[in-house]
Amino acid sequence: MQREEIINQVRETLANAGFYLSELYSMRQVGFDLVARRDNSLLIIKVLTNIDAMTEDLANELRTLAILLKACPLLIGEKTGFRNLEHDVLYDRFGIQAITNDTLKNHLLEGMPLDVYAAPGELYVNLDKEKIKTLRREQNLSIGSFAREIKVSRRTIQMYEEGMNATIEVALRIEDVLGENITVPIDILQHNIKNDDFKQVTKRQEVIGEFQREIFTILEKIGYRVIPIEKAPFEAISQDKKKILLTCVDRYDEKLLKKARIVSSISNITEKHAVIISDKDVSKKNISGTPLIVKKELKKARGPEEILELILERLYNKSI
Repeated sequence: MQREEIINQVRETLANAGFYLSELYSMRQVGFDLVARRDNSLLIIKVLTNIDAMTEDLANELRTLAILLKACPLLIGEKTGFRNLEHDVLYDRFGIQAITNDTLKNHLLEGMPLDVYAAPGELYVNLDKEKIKTLRREQNLSIGSFAREIKVSRRTIQMYEEGMNATIEVALRIEDVLGENITVPIDILQHNIKNDDFKQVTKRQEVIGEFQREIFTILEKIGYRVIPIEKAPFEAISQDKKKILLTCVDRYDEKLLKKARIVSSISNITEKHAVIISDKDVSKKNISGTPLIVKKELKKARGPEEILELILERLYNKSI
């Protein structure tokens, strides 16, 4: 199946599950294919036919976006190497969760819990350590006798009750002995990226144009922390103490007009303000719903508060 077909299937699955979706952006290679929101769940989704095509740099950029936007990154694919991905199994690529569209459909539309994840050589489940400990004690099973029935060591039982996960085979044996389900489902909608996982990708100098570099410098002098984003419709995320801005920095031309629509779409889904910073002093103050600020206006700003005032003022102007 072609990647475009998988993207369309994923969009259909998410739409049927009640998610609002960003528009597709096909002007150049990007690090994610769509952004989706349902209530407080925000997903940043990348689709690859073979999930092994996910690079560490791309995964780092997805993690960066996830942390800044309080989202969950998700990789959807069909294969790993020459093998098909198993359905209802969670895979991992550089810390990014990876599943098939059928798994997504089963989880979101059919309500099937996702219990199993792949690790080198085996399939594993998360154990409910407190439930195992409680059931074992209620049934008057010592660690030694429990270990013999499960066919593992006493130390292994202790590790399970301390939080270690188990293979599917061992989990099934535990459930046979205790008589109850003892696995903890995986919530793929949960924000699972911690701040200490933040690994900002250094944007290659050759892909940062002179105009972009100049604007980033001005934003930093105003009081923003600027985080360049290489594979997105916007060039950076600008962050101050209170707000973050999806920041599109480009010269004013037809390409920018096309980019503005998808930036506006992503802004709506993520519920974050976006801004376009360009070079030409034009009469337009808003492009496809995204406020436009020109360089000379930016240079006059005395702080992030003035930038936000300009954005809010122009957000509701008539767009082209």
